[in-house]
Formats: sequence, structure tokens, C-alpha cells
Amino acid sequence: MKPAEQSYSAGVLYVLLAELGWSLSGLFVRLMPGLDGWQINTWRGYWMSVALLCYLIARYGRDTTGKFAEIPLVALITSAGFFALGSTLYVTSLTLVSTATISVIGASSPIFTGLLSPWITGERPGLAAWGAALLAMLGVGIIAWDGLEAGKLIGIVVSVFVPISFAGQTLTLRRYRGYDMVPAICVGGFATFFIAGILGFVAGGHAGGGFEVSPGNLALLAVMGPVQLAVPLIYYARGAKSVPAVTISLIVMLDAVLNPLWPWLFLGETPNRAAFIGGTIIVGAVIISIFGGRWMARAAP
Repeated sequence: MKPAEQSYSAGVLYVLLAELGWSLSGLFVRLMPGLDGWQINTWRGYWMSVALLCYLIARYGRDTTGKFAEIPLVALITSAGFFALGSTLYVTSLTLVSTATISVIGASSPIFTGLLSPWITGERPGLAAWGAALLAMLGVGIIAWDGLEAGKLIGIVVSVFVPISFAGQTLTLRRYRGYDMVPAICVGGFATFFIAGILGFVAGGHAGGGFEVSPGNLALLAVMGPVQLAVPLIYYARGAKSVPAVTISLIVMLDAVLNPLWPWLFLGETPNRAAFIGGTIIVGAVIISIFGGRWMARAAP
């Protein structure tokens, strides 16, 4: 018997749950002030992949190896590569430009996704999707305005490849939505572990590279990997089965709203006025991206 096809609403819910988990990154990072991006990325990627491997074994048992082999090689390499590349470039960009600059550049991910999706997934974003993408960029720009900087060309160029990598990851999951792509993400996490760990020697200046962390921080990262990455990525891959790539990218823009929320609630870090204004605009853009196409279809004669 053929399994029931996943609904659009269920897919949107999965992506929202994924973003809810991803938005905890800021809270976790603040709990580990002694670590830099290389150390966090190294062990977060490792524990993420360990958790994903446990999930795959629990779900497929002896067929787990077959699930890795089932994915077309190009899809496996592309998905794992975009994950490892995006994670590594994000950490690199943090050493070159401000977080605000990265946030604004990162908000261009739906634009890249929309431009590439007709050739990769066969999906052509409508007017509502493009309008929502521009609105989301405006919202992120308002939030990050005070921290924007100029004159750092190399950092900006590196930062541009972060949203491109995320767009590539999203489009790959959408194109190969007929497969369970979690094994590919699992490979990407282990690749990130080695890449970030080794780069930690050069860029981080640690005697033990990105691998060098204290037992206490390692325990926190063992929680962060599954909670902030593994579980959300499972939902993300599930959501990509029934939600267009551009809509997925726009829902993920909620990170600019939710990421400052948790430190505010649990650590007392009050967001500034721009965060509330920009956040409201981003929420509006996400609502348009989810429902706009259907609203316009109903309004059309």
C-alpha cells in the first residue's frame, strides 16, 4: 500500500518546528562564552551526526546502511557538501564581519532560492513569494542596521556564500524529496566535525584545534547537537517533501525574530526597538509566503 502523501500544512508545521529548534543557537552559545565558532561547530556537528545516526538506526534497523546507499550519489555529496560548506563559511564570516552584516546578507537566501528553483526543482515562485522575500530582507535590515559595516570586501564575499549554501541545501532536499535525505545530512555533520576541527588549528589558534574543549562544554555541546541541529534537521527534511523551496527559506527567516527571544526570556537580554519593528515585518513576510499564493489564487477570476 502506497503511503499517504504529506499535506502542505503538515510540511509548513515541520519547517516551523525546525526553525524553532534552530533559533536556540544564540542561547546555547551564550552558555559557552569560552568557546569560539570553530570549537562549537566542530562538536555541534559531531553530536548532531551521532544523534541522526541513532535516529536512523531506531527507524530503519538493519536497513540503515541501505538508506545511505539508496540516495543518489550526487544528492548525497551535494547535500552533505552544502551543509559542511555553509557551516564552515558561516564560522569564517564571523571572524571577518559583524553578525549584523551576516544577518542582512543571509536574508538574501530566499532570493537565491527563487532564482535557482525553476532549473533545479521546476518550481516558479509567484508574485507573493518574491514580495515576501523582499519584505523579509527589509525586516532583517532594520534589525541589523546599527551593526552594519562597510569596507570589508573579503568578509562580505565570504558571507554571500553562506545564503547560497543554504539555498543549495534547501533546493537539494526539495529536488530529491522522494528520498529520506537525513543520511546525507548525517554525512555532512561528520564532514563538518573534521573540517572545523582542523581549521581550528589555523584560524582558531588552539593547540588542539577545534577539537579542544573542556568536559563541561563538551556536555553542553552534546545537548546542543541533537536539540538545536539534529531534531530540527529531521523536521526540515520532512517539510521539504511538501513545501516549495522559497517558502522554506522564508520561514527560516524567523530566526532573526526567535533567536533574540530566548536570551530575552531566559537571560534578561532585552532586544532593542529595531528588533521589534523588524521582527514584525519578518513575521508578516512569512505569513505572506505561507498563505499568499493561495490568497492570490482565490482572488483571481
